[in-house]
Amino acid sequence: MEPRERKGPRLFVDTSSSRGDFSSDSLLPLSPSDSHYIRDVLRLRVGDPIEIGDRDSTTVYQGTIDSIGTSVSIKITAALKETSHEIDITLICALCKGQKNDHITDWATELGCSHIVFFQSDRSIVRLRNSDECAHKETRISKIATAAAQQSRQVLPPQVKITLSLDEALKHLSLTPFSLKAICSLSPDAQLLSDAAKILKAGSHACVIVGPEGDFSPEEHEKLLQNGFIPTSLGPKVLRSELAVVTALVTIQNK
Repeated sequence: MEPRERKGPRLFVDTSSSRGDFSSDSLLPLSPSDSHYIRDVLRLRVGDPIEIGDRDSTTVYQGTIDSIGTSVSIKITAALKETSHEIDITLICALCKGQKNDHITDWATELGCSHIVFFQSDRSIVRLRNSDECAHKETRISKIATAAAQQSRQVLPPQVKITLSLDEALKHLSLTPFSLKAICSLSPDAQLLSDAAKILKAGSHACVIVGPEGDFSPEEHEKLLQNGFIPTSLGPKVLRSELAVVTALVTIQNK
């Protein structure tokens, strides 16, 4: 990505349902929740610069705060087309207990993941009962991802999915041409991820999957092999899931 001067915080909005347009000098009225964020959290003032990210494209709009009241309006001043030449990474991770899923989402977003898929593993301690619980958790995790993407100025926030099984998680990969699909494995025969990632280049798609701290069940491991995943190692240490995620993502990006 070409470096450029950054002006103001970044906010992602759903432009498909917005009431404004994005031509130069147009006004964009924000939703109540976004207005609250601008007015009461960031405490911006009229005239302050801001970047508006479009969830549906890689276009970022430069603007300024035009008015602040019950609703906040943004004056659009320019469209800034951003393109990324980095490796596109999908993370699949077994659901963890406590706040670990939140931390994983934060870090994976800041490290540039385009998709984050959590699944309920055979050995996951966290147990979701149905799709409604998945949807509720997905909504909350997506908000964390969006906040992290705004903070770290990603081109787009990652797409987040929560699934009840590995089978469901793998369905989200079927249309993507991955150059590398890697299992973070504890097998002594696993290839180093740093070596496996050497085939990647700018614009490649990679998928890495991290299991629960009890590791994948034999059935899950076999299913991953059947779906084209290869066992890879992060080194001689046995890492907790959240650290394994960070190590794997950094390894792929720095291959």
